[in-house]
Amino acid sequence: MNILLTLLNEQLKSLLHADAEITENKSETLLTYPNPYGGKPLQVLYRPAEDFKVTLNKTPRYYQQDSTKRLLADVADYAEGKTVFLDCTDRSGAESRSDRVTKAADAENLTLDSIIELSIRINLLNSVELKDLLANGGTVNVHFWNAAKDYRYRQIGDRLEKF
Repeated sequence: MNILLTLLNEQLKSLLHADAEITENKSETLLTYPNPYGGKPLQVLYRPAEDFKVTLNKTPRYYQQDSTKRLLADVADYAEGKTVFLDCTDRSGAESRSDRVTKAADAENLTLDSIIELSIRINLLNSVELKDLLANGGTVNVHFWNAAKDYRYRQIGDRLEKF
């Protein structure tokens, strides 16, 4: 591992309170930090001359190698429960393949109108898709680093319920 990746690993180890499993080959290094709460691990993929590819939940995010401040701030916010990831599950239980990040406070106490506004703002689903998903028994899921805090929203009649 080069010095940049070694320093980043030490900082992430401190934030996540976990040692990374390191997988290296000629062209890349993958750091995988287990989730101590049983949720999905955090992964950082390093390839020389490319951006860091960081997967906190489902959808990878990219960070420039010459400035890791934003990467570390985003991981810290997620580890501290300040940010969450939203995804959807349809009536049959199939989960969406991607997710979107938002502030944890923005995902609290939503109504049908406010969940539509949030979904549009973070580009989760458009209003028609979200209304259809909820009307047909689907859910919008809120994921924390500490999976014990996760919850979901489901439409019951003409109101939104948090479970």
